Amino acid sequence: MTREGRLVLMLAGASLVLAIAITVVFRVNAYLNDGTGNKPRIVVVLKSIDYSLAFWQTVKDGVESASKDYDVDVSILGPLSETQVDEQIRIMQNSLLDKPAAIVLAATDFDRLVPVAKQVKAAHIPLVTIDSFISSTDADTKIGTNNYQAGRNAGAALLKYLVPGSKIVIISQDRGSSTALDRESGVRDFLKGKAQVEETFYSSNDAKIAYNQTTQLLGTDMDVKGIIALNDPTTIGAAQALKESGRAKDVVLIGFDNSLTVLGFVESGVVRDTIVQKPFNMGYLGIKIALDLIKGKRVEPFIDTGSQVINSQNMLLPANQQLLFPITK
Repeated sequence: MTREGRLVLMLAGASLVLAIAITVVFRVNAYLNDGTGNKPRIVVVLKSIDYSLAFWQTVKDGVESASKDYDVDVSILGPLSETQVDEQIRIMQNSLLDKPAAIVLAATDFDRLVPVAKQVKAAHIPLVTIDSFISSTDADTKIGTNNYQAGRNAGAALLKYLVPGSKIVIISQDRGSSTALDRESGVRDFLKGKAQVEETFYSSNDAKIAYNQTTQLLGTDMDVKGIIALNDPTTIGAAQALKESGRAKDVVLIGFDNSLTVLGFVESGVVRDTIVQKPFNMGYLGIKIALDLIKGKRVEPFIDTGSQVINSQNMLLPANQQLLFPITK
């Protein structure tokens, strides 16, 4: 073949590669832009939009930060309470009617959100679950804390302060969410053969109920030496009751999350350790990964955002200060 022939073939090949690239860009742009100049729209359905709960406020901050960084249109929806499973299902069904580019879900119930998740999948809408997951493979990915390991970490934290065989009580937020189920399983598996773990109390994610449960427990059972509370409101209620009981030096309380109220109890020693998650990262990555799915990219089936054991000895370390008080603005 002559030099001119080879040159023609090279140019033809380059033109073909360029044409393919242009086609890919055009299709992605058409999918993201729908031809009207609109941004891709992602619906975020949280377990609760009660932003007096520091955890969900921080998730919201992460979502809004990512929406600005990636220039997407985000709607944040959810029930007022984490116990309103039917309301969250209704919100999901209504969101499907609007045909968003993707949905990000923090599921209120491990099993009951599965049917609507199947509807999302049937509609070929990418589904990202954050924080709390579902008992099926209908979501494209899960983003959040490895809650089973976090539960084990809580059990290990408790045993630092107690002798083997001590009587322990778990106070959980609910019976049905993946976070509660996995944390309790982690605690129980770690403490098996190392402590006497009693039946679990359920607070319905209500600090007042956790307070009343702990008050009654501490007033009637002097053998209890340890309590593990599995989320922020439950930790707050248990800590307030423990403080008022006068038994904070004798009963070890391990909590979850890092609202200012919980951190106040950590600083005073009423809560010995608290397991701190990374809700800002959950919200932020929820949007980033949803956008990757919209673009047709492959994503990992589970992204662990991690957790950290915080106590009065390490809470002032610079790295932990950044974790406890993320800069969102």
